[in-house]
Parts: sequence; structure tokens; C-alpha cells
Amino acid sequence: MSLRSRLLLAFAFVIVLTLAVSAAGTLVLLRDQEREAEEARVGRLAEPMTLAVALLEEAGVSQAEIQNTINGYASAFDVRVLLVDERGLVATDTESSMSGQTVDVFLALGPKVTVRDGARFRSARYDVDGETLLLFAPANETLRVSSSGLLQLQTAFYELSAAGLAPDAVDRLLEDLVNRAEGSRTIPLPSLRPLVAVPEERVASAWPDLIPQLAIAGGIALVASAIAALLISRSVSRRLGLVTQAAQNMAQGDYDQQLDPRGEDEVGRLARAFNEMALQVSRSQQMMRDLLANVSHELKTPLTSIQGFSQAMEERAISTPEEQEQAGKIINQEAQRMRSLVDDLIELSRLESGQAVVQRELIDVAHLLEASAGRFDWQLQESGAELRLELDDVPAITGDERRLEQAFTNLIDNAVRHAPAGGRITVSARREDGHVRVAVHNTGSYIPPAELPRVFERFFQMDRNRSTDGAGLGLAIVREVVQAHGGSAHANSSREDGTEFVVTLALAATPNGGARPPV
Repeated sequence: MSLRSRLLLAFAFVIVLTLAVSAAGTLVLLRDQEREAEEARVGRLAEPMTLAVALLEEAGVSQAEIQNTINGYASAFDVRVLLVDERGLVATDTESSMSGQTVDVFLALGPKVTVRDGARFRSARYDVDGETLLLFAPANETLRVSSSGLLQLQTAFYELSAAGLAPDAVDRLLEDLVNRAEGSRTIPLPSLRPLVAVPEERVASAWPDLIPQLAIAGGIALVASAIAALLISRSVSRRLGLVTQAAQNMAQGDYDQQLDPRGEDEVGRLARAFNEMALQVSRSQQMMRDLLANVSHELKTPLTSIQGFSQAMEERAISTPEEQEQAGKIINQEAQRMRSLVDDLIELSRLESGQAVVQRELIDVAHLLEASAGRFDWQLQESGAELRLELDDVPAITGDERRLEQAFTNLIDNAVRHAPAGGRITVSARREDGHVRVAVHNTGSYIPPAELPRVFERFFQMDRNRSTDGAGLGLAIVREVVQAHGGSAHANSSREDGTEFVVTLALAATPNGGARPPV
């Protein structure tokens, strides 16, 4: 299964689960709210119905007409209405089953007044014939009504009359009451008091009416979420697909791969990491090709010499003892040169890979530099160059003495080889900002600024035609040795002052955290 398919399935599961939990939570939260809203809707009918009956009784309307009017109310508002007298005896029931029974739950005001959504009423539960009814009655024993209230009541009755549910006598009565009403009136409850009744199950089950609306909303949300999930999964899988394709291209040898690094998400960071990796791999491949080319170049000359002289000896072209001695000497020198090259390559490879074990011991830097410089006395005599040591107050460091000696020797050897006849080489060391700064300077040589960053690369030589000694590995070994000791190396050069290589190493630490004094 593809990543895109798995993402779609995961999104679908999360979306369906979220919608299901949200729907269940919404129904639970709205269940009580819908119940209260339904109770308020039914309870709101109690007072206007009671007022209508009171006005009809005041006008002398017969009980039969009052009953017809109540039947119209019950049908219009889908409720059940009981007309009870002051003792609670049911005189009229719009469903007839309770006529003649006594309902005494509202005698002496009965239940407390409920105020909900602006409606004021009293309600009570009443069990009859295995069914529980909720009964609603006005909040007070008297009714206070204003002209505006009568107008609202008249409007309701007119609507009922238009449906053929109220007698013409009620319309005329209300019109007369409104025309002569001034201010507000207080009307006592009628002798037959309406009680609005609904099954408790109907009120309790009002919330299922929300299910269709919730289903429609959930369906819309599901479709929108599915589209969003499709777009997101497509975006993620497409970008990851590009990474996969680029990786496959690299596996086939095409290392020139770069991805769009935009975005701060995981895919964007992956693209940037991939780009960096691709650059490093491409650089490593180039370095490997350069290494093979440089090694081939460096080995070609000694191998040619060895092959030529050995072939001459085999063919007896060299016959005299002097010639044979000279040929053997050259073959030995070239073999040593090849051995030195191989040893340097092995050492550099071990340093770069981190396999070299760096010893930690206290080192006298001044003594180490003096010993390294002493190896070049005979070369200095031949070139006429001068070497000076400036080693005042040099503190001790901790490190691998053998490898540091090799690094310092390589720096001095580089300076001696590039110093002109009669030139000057200065080897200095001093404490500087909590470190030891070792510098090897020679006059007469110049490295252009564009070449300075490359001087520590393996096999780097600015002018191969002038370089008769060395394979270009000495400075690369210097950099790796210094970095293995946690230090740094850099070069400075100018036409006027010459070239200086600077190595910075940490001071030897003492038990109390300070630096050791000079040895």
C-alpha cells in the first residue's frame, strides 16, 4: 500500500472518529437544552389559553363554545388541554380519557413557578393510565393583561379563526375588548382553568429532532474534510515522491540532485537535509575522483623511474658497478617516496574517519618545536635561508606528541621548501586568549586570496611545475591533526610579508580548571 493510500486511510479514520465523538458530545450537551426549550414552548401556552377562557367566561360564552375554542387551541398547537374546576375535577379533556377525574397537583398554587426563556409557568408530573403527563398552568392566580397583550391574543385567535378552529363569537368578543381596553387589566382565573398537557416522553425525546440537522452538517463536514485530506495527502506524498525519485537518481550515479527546500515542516527540513547530503556526496565523489587522479599522477613518476632502471638492469644496459649503484639508489629513493605517499594517505584516511587514536599527555610545545626545526639544518644550509625561533613563555598543552610533531614538521617543511634563497623562516609560539598560538612564517612566497581556502586540501599545489618535492598531503594532515586536538588552522598571505600558517590549540587543563604553567 502506498504512502498516499495510508495517509488517506489515516485521515479518514481520524475524520470519522472526530465527527462521531463531536456528534455524540453535541447530542449529550443539547439534550437537556432541547428538553428545556420544549418545556418552555408548551408552558408558554398556559397563560394565554387561561386568559382566553377567562375572557370568554366574562363575556358569557357557553361552555360548549369554550370547549370548541379549546379544541381548536389543542389542535393548532399539538397539545392536550384539560379544563378543571377549582377542586381539580376535569370537566373537559380534548382527548376525553380523563373527563371526570381529579387532578389536584395545582391546588393551592402547587409547584413552584418556573421561569425559562422569558416564559413563566408552573409544571407538574401526573401519572394516568400507565402514562406520565407533564401539566402546565399559569404562574399566578390572577392574570394581568394590557392592550398590547390583547392585540397579540387577538392576532393568535384570528389565525386560528382563519383555519376554521374558532367561533365568530370569540372574534367579536376580542375585537370589542381591544377597542375599549385602556391601560392594563387584572383578570381572575376562570372557573374552568385550562391545563396544557403533553406526554413526558415527547418532551424527553425532543432532542432526536436534531439528528437530521446534525447528520446534514456532519455530511458536509465529512465531504469538506475528505477533500482537505485528499489535498494534504497528495501534497505530502508528492513531495516525498520527489525525495524518493532524487534518491533513486543518486543511487544510479546522478549526484546532481536538489529539491525545493521551502517550508518549515518535516518535509521541508527533509528536503534541506537531502540537499546538504547530495552536496556532500557529490563533493565526496569529486574528491575521490581527484584523489585517484592525484595518486595516479604522484605514483606515475616513481613507477616510471623504477620500471626504467629495473628494465635497464635486466637488459644489462647498465653494466658498470657505478651505474648499477646509481640505479639502485634511484630505485630505493623512488620506492621510499612511494612508501611515504602511501603512509601519508593511510594516516590522513585514519584521521579523517576518526579511527586514529589521539593520545593525551602533557607536551612541552617549545621543546617540540625546537626538535622539529632541528631536522631542517642541512636543507637550510643548502638554500641559505634563515630559521628563527620565538618561543618565549610558551605554556604546556595536552595532546598526542607524535602527531603534533608530525604536524609542526609538515608546516616547517612547507615553509622551507617555499622560502627563496636567503629568505627568512620564523617559528613562533605564545599564549593567546586561553590558547597556544603556533605560527610558521616564511618570506618570499605568496598565495592568492582565492587559493587560501584550499591550501589544506589533499594534493593541493598551486604550481605543479615548480613542486618537485611533496605530494600535497602535508597540510591536509596538519589540519586533521589539529582538528583531532580540538584546535584550528588557517593561513595568511600577502605579497609584501609572505605567508604564515597559524595553529591554535587549547592549553593543558589543571585539576582546578586553570591552565598549566610553562614546562
